Amino acid sequence: MIFSKNKSMVCYHPQPDAALRLVCFPCAGAGASMYRRWGMLLPNIEVWSVNYPGRESLHAMPLADSMTDIVSLLMSDATFWSDRKLVLYGHSFGALVSFWTGLRLQQDGLSVQGLLVSARRAPHLASVESYQGLSDNQLVARLDRFGGIPAAIRHDADMMGFYLPVIKADLLVNDAAQTQPDDVIDAPVYLYSGTGDDVASAEELVAWQRCTRRGFTHRQFNGGHFFIQEQQDAFVAAIRTAISALSSEDEEELIAF
Repeated sequence: MIFSKNKSMVCYHPQPDAALRLVCFPCAGAGASMYRRWGMLLPNIEVWSVNYPGRESLHAMPLADSMTDIVSLLMSDATFWSDRKLVLYGHSFGALVSFWTGLRLQQDGLSVQGLLVSARRAPHLASVESYQGLSDNQLVARLDRFGGIPAAIRHDADMMGFYLPVIKADLLVNDAAQTQPDDVIDAPVYLYSGTGDDVASAEELVAWQRCTRRGFTHRQFNGGHFFIQEQQDAFVAAIRTAISALSSEDEEELIAF
């Protein structure tokens, strides 16, 4: 296991000879360990997992107040983003963070091979249900609707006492971090969603196609908001297929050039 310089990212299964890095962004309330197994499931790809402030390797840091705080922390390790090809993946809140990170990379003259996102409305669409001002009980009730609290935490009062402020902070950032309709990433976007997930409508999901100057692909899986865990092996296989397609596309462009 290795960390980035500021410990905002961790690689559980280093592959120093891999030509490509897959950088994975967790959902609200979660940390890098959400993707601990993926490095074993994706040979020849070096999988890195992001930690947001206030958890796991960054547990001593204050929780982030804005998306700018999160992205600036990640981008402070400039070498990490420039020495290999990159694909970004994010689930739910992580989809939004990955999109913001992709935009920041573009602004800095860097690029990504592709953006893979799941279980979130397009980033330029405003939140229908705000989390601002909710009591803890109201927050828990809303999260319970889509299985947003792991059972091991849900039934442990001490764990809930630690977890609720973390997920609430992430969700408030999520509400406030709406992008502009003309914020577009110059990379293909692959969107994944669950057939039983009501966190976003079909229209809100496919609106991701406005966020790219390149290709857009949408694939559905059976399951709810956390279908990526319910069908982890099948989903990671889909990620592998997408990365293979992105790599082939990149090689074709080089040949054409």
